[in-house]
Amino acid sequence: MIEKRINKFGENGTFATKAIPKGTLLFSYSEWIEDEEFGWKVLTVEEAESLPDSEKDIFMKYGYDVDFGLVTGPTNDQYVINHSNFMNHSCDPNMWYDQDDNIVAKRDIRAGEELTIDYANFIVNFDQTFECGCGSVNCRKFIRKDDWKLLVNEYQMNFPKFIQKEIKKLYVKIPV
Repeated sequence: MIEKRINKFGENGTFATKAIPKGTLLFSYSEWIEDEEFGWKVLTVEEAESLPDSEKDIFMKYGYDVDFGLVTGPTNDQYVINHSNFMNHSCDPNMWYDQDDNIVAKRDIRAGEELTIDYANFIVNFDQTFECGCGSVNCRKFIRKDDWKLLVNEYQMNFPKFIQKEIKKLYVKIPV
């Protein structure tokens, strides 16, 4: 259903090998845990920033936020093995989180289409250093650590659980 290959930007990406219906489970939460068990480290933002440059480059390229102030990633590319490690960004993605930390098809995906996710769906600790070239009508050009707040109206609670908790604190008013 999914394969890794080179995308139009010359980078590794994940692609659908057949049509995938909306709601299909693409990457399970257990895959994220597997990364952390096989060579990935959970670091504070400060620890990640203080890595030697060669390790930091790999960590920042493949890592992802697991909480506010915490990031997981590899410091050696030999640990970059799951298809989920090659998900690329789009401001108009075809994947997003379900409410159980799995990544599912946000809409129907065509065979041959690159699987993409909006990095703002899970990035909360660092502004990204690349300029987005997705070409979407709604392209933000840059991915900032607070962009997840821009997605709340559209995504509702389709975020990792740690962001769901923050959304509830910020946006859900409990009557007194």
